[in-house]
Amino acid sequence: MFASSKSHHLLALAVLFSAASVNAADIRLNGFASVVGGMTLSEGELSNGDKATFVADEPSGGVYNDEISFRPDSIFGLQISADLGDGLSVTGQITGSGGEDFDANVAWAYVTYEFNPNWSISLGRQRTQLFYYSDFLDVGYAYHWIRPPTETNVPIDTNEGVTLNYYGSLGNWDNQITVYGGTAEAMSPSVGPIGIKNSVGFVAKTSSEWLQLRASYNAGEFYADALVLPFLGVDQGEENPVDQSFYSLAAHFTFGNTALITEAMHYEFDDALFGIGWTEFSGAYASLTHRIGDFTPHITFSMQEQELEGAFYLPDYSNPDFTQAIPIGNATEKSESITLGLRWDFHRAAAFKVEYQMRSDESDASVIAAKGEAGEVDVISAGIDVTF
Repeated sequence: MFASSKSHHLLALAVLFSAASVNAADIRLNGFASVVGGMTLSEGELSNGDKATFVADEPSGGVYNDEISFRPDSIFGLQISADLGDGLSVTGQITGSGGEDFDANVAWAYVTYEFNPNWSISLGRQRTQLFYYSDFLDVGYAYHWIRPPTETNVPIDTNEGVTLNYYGSLGNWDNQITVYGGTAEAMSPSVGPIGIKNSVGFVAKTSSEWLQLRASYNAGEFYADALVLPFLGVDQGEENPVDQSFYSLAAHFTFGNTALITEAMHYEFDDALFGIGWTEFSGAYASLTHRIGDFTPHITFSMQEQELEGAFYLPDYSNPDFTQAIPIGNATEKSESITLGLRWDFHRAAAFKVEYQMRSDESDASVIAAKGEAGEVDVISAGIDVTF
């Protein structure tokens, strides 16, 4: 299932756009890039004696350690769209992220048909619309941070299926309602191949001149190949997935040159994932920005909290060696962060950013005894975002 080659994806996309170009009246190319360097500081000590690391991008496996690296947050992307007329369009996005050695990846590939100015339907692969920044998460130029708070981050961020959109206005408010369904797969750095089956979701957005509100819900069946262990009577793989649900709320306030954005999310599993122990996860942040000419200083407070049930720690859950298992039991894994940063719009299509994030590990004693201070780490990073 996970053996579909990258070359097949790229070939399919190339054929799709070659066919589209024959009759297309309007083909548009847009690109973006982020080149970011960073490293960790003030790392906590892990149970094996190593230093804590910082996961900048879980879907791509981008991780900072105590040596400077330009990979975890760096990404290049090209978006291609073709308007075929009569309401039909084709969109594709190819990205290469540092966490995946800049290998080309077809992040988006979908066809859209507009019934009228209010209703449209899309078929194919799109970003799963879980968070406020999901639609443009890869485009660093679109927001003030180097990366949105990782406390609102999930390992599976695409959906292959169908999406129905409604757009409308009511007075001074612009509204959008999205309903989608499909499947999703990903490679988790710690667990290995994972996926969601029978995923269905709902997103509602409304915005005025100074306020944007957003609500999101998703439900599906989660599975992991590593959680099929017949000799232990454990099966949480594709044939016996675990029901999961997700919801998030976000608000964006604009007061002249000052803006405040807040977002909170929560997801839970009907049954604890074996060994890993995940049952419920909550994350939230609040970020304040103030623009002064070309400069935008900002401060962000964020937190994440994972409830564990019957958990034990393993260095590698994807290839478990149970002789190394350290019991945790029922516990809470928690961290809190403060991020200070500055964005400088030195060019009409580029911005320079610098950030310092301080994270503290507030986990229960049993979690720290098993894993060490995995959430105790600071990270400093700087880079340039461009669009073209």
